[in-house]
Amino acid sequence: MASATLSGFPFLTAPEFDHACRAFLTRVHALGGPDTLGWLSARHIHRTETFTQPSPGVLRISKTVTSGPDQHDTVGQASADEEDAQLLGDTIQDEDHETLIRDASHDKKDQLVIDYDIAFSETYQVPVMYFVVPGIHQKGLAAIETVYQLLVPDRHRQPLKSSGVMGGISFGYHPQSGIPAYFIHPCNTATAMRNIAGDRGVEPETYLLVWLGLVGNCIGLNLPSYMFTQNSVYKT
Repeated sequence: MASATLSGFPFLTAPEFDHACRAFLTRVHALGGPDTLGWLSARHIHRTETFTQPSPGVLRISKTVTSGPDQHDTVGQASADEEDAQLLGDTIQDEDHETLIRDASHDKKDQLVIDYDIAFSETYQVPVMYFVVPGIHQKGLAAIETVYQLLVPDRHRQPLKSSGVMGGISFGYHPQSGIPAYFIHPCNTATAMRNIAGDRGVEPETYLLVWLGLVGNCIGLNLPSYMFTQNSVYKT
């Protein structure tokens, strides 16, 4: 049986957010699991599992991203240096074997695992996307520019940089773990959600699909169209 529509839409309460996370994962597994969507994993991290501060749980989607040639000098350089130092410290008699190891190390450098954490903002009463990009050793605007080059598709880059629909990429601290993280500012989320849904009611099961359709596409976390086929909010 379908849930009642959210009376406070586009805003959520913390229990409604947790309900939305569980409903989203149910749909993911019904469609064949994270692998079907090109993800490594998708799970609901409860407040007692990892984080010590009282807060709603976090929906974490982990995905592998391949960095292009333009990112080779800015992403993973330190890890590459560590790998080279380790190789130099090892005694490898077979030069062909050494070449294979170095080639494998180079290929491995191109694969980055991104954890996309969807948290609940008590202030804005909407979800917020946090993500950590490993191997970026720049700081400030240069680091954010690297994130744009790595994750944001060309068609979304300029609107996002111009603080478009979702407010742009910022740098701060993960609200639960406290580690440094990038996030998409939620100040315009409610307006964007309302514009999508119009006068149609939105259920907890549908909320994150709508939200990820807005936010995820901007940072390389795309949802296939068949995930939306049963949701009236996308039907005319």
